[in-house]
Amino acid sequence: MKIVDTDVLLDYFHGNRMAAEFIASHIADRESLTISAVSVAEITGGMREGEESRTAWLLHQFEVLDVDEAIARQAGRFLRTYRNRRVDLTDAVIAATAFLCGADIVTRNTRHYPMPEVLVIEPYQRGAGD
Repeated sequence: MKIVDTDVLLDYFHGNRMAAEFIASHIADRESLTISAVSVAEITGGMREGEESRTAWLLHQFEVLDVDEAIARQAGRFLRTYRNRRVDLTDAVIAATAFLCGADIVTRNTRHYPMPEVLVIEPYQRGAGD
């Protein structure tokens, strides 16, 4: 299982060719891609007027993983453990979800996930496909 980070979704939404190819290839292969409920909040929170239907279509392509108490507690452990790395709450929740679900994180912001407990996949470099 792969959890797609918000940055890849935003790249796709803004027309990044590499993000579009990554997502399209996984959809074509019928590979299950997931996102955290946190990413839903981040994407819809940044949505502009007129982007509702495009945003709904994009989010519909993914299974959304809910945040429960176990994930919240693991995120808290990650926040304490990696305090000096300045891990933020949203990334800690996504990492905790991946850890507890046995999933990999797909992101171009690999430095946001210093946790050796989760595998981080960088599908393309920042700036590629713009």
